[in-house]
Amino acid sequence: MPFPDAVIIGAQKAATTGLYDTLAGHPDVVALQVQEAVILHGDIGEWGGWLRRYEPRLTGAPEHGTLLAKLATAMYFDDTLANILAMNGRARVIAILRHPVDRMLSLHRYAVQRGLERRTPEDALRADDIEGAYDWRLSSYGEGSRYAAAIDRVRRLFAENALFVDYADVHSGACLPAIQRFLQLPSRDIPTVRANESRTPRSLALARAARLPAARTLARSAVPARWRDGVRDRFDTWNSTSSAPVQLPLPAALRAELVERHLGDVLAAEEALGKALPSWRC
Repeated sequence: MPFPDAVIIGAQKAATTGLYDTLAGHPDVVALQVQEAVILHGDIGEWGGWLRRYEPRLTGAPEHGTLLAKLATAMYFDDTLANILAMNGRARVIAILRHPVDRMLSLHRYAVQRGLERRTPEDALRADDIEGAYDWRLSSYGEGSRYAAAIDRVRRLFAENALFVDYADVHSGACLPAIQRFLQLPSRDIPTVRANESRTPRSLALARAARLPAARTLARSAVPARWRDGVRDRFDTWNSTSSAPVQLPLPAALRAELVERHLGDVLAAEEALGKALPSWRC
C-alpha cells in the first residue's frame, strides 16, 4: 500500500495548491487527485479504504514515483503531523509561509467567494472568526498566521526532513530547484502553476446555497468521492468573474495592530526561511 513520500503542509492561502500542481508536472511525481488529503487529520487506519475510494489507480500498483499529498492546515496540529510520520517515517514536508496579514486577507476573499463570509474584511478580521466555516479545523483568520508554534512543531518532529519556503518564491518559481533537491528528484524545468486564486462570485446567493447541508448531501450522493474536489472547483470557477476582487486596503490602524500581533510569528518565519522579511513588518 503506497503512503505519501512528501506532503505540502501549509499555510492555508499561501500558494499550496499552486506548488502542488507545479510539482505534479514533474515526471517522477505522482500527485493525489484529491488536493486536500483530510484523511491525514483523522484515523490513518482508514488510509487503505480511503485510497481505494479516492485513488483506485494506486491500489495494488507495484511501483510509483514520489507520492505527493497536500493538507494546507497540517502544520498546526501535532496529531496530523504524527499521522504523517506514522505512515512514513521518512516522509518529507514542505511548509509555505506568507505575510500573516496578507494571508488573512486572501482567506477572507476565499471565504467570500465560497459563500462562507458576508462581512467586510475590516469587520471579519476584527472579529477573527470565519462566519460559515463551522466544520473547518482552523475556524479563525488569525490561527493560520500563528507561525511560531507551528514552525517549532514541524522542526521538532521532522528535523532535516522539513523545508520552509516563502510564498513569493513559490509564485516566482525561484524555490523550485531547492524543492526538487529536497525531494531528491531529478532536476527538471517544470512550469510554475498559479491555482485556486480567489475571484469575485457572480452570485453570492448561489455560492452560499451550494454550501448548505442539503446541497452537500445531494453532492455526496450524486458525485463519486474522487471527483468531488474537481466538481466543486469547476462550480466555483463557473460562478466567479474572470478577475480577482479589488481589495481595498485595511485601515492603517487595524493593519498595524495585526502586524504587531504577529510580530513574533514574523521573527520565527525569518529564522525558518533564513532571510530577513522587512515587508512582513509593515
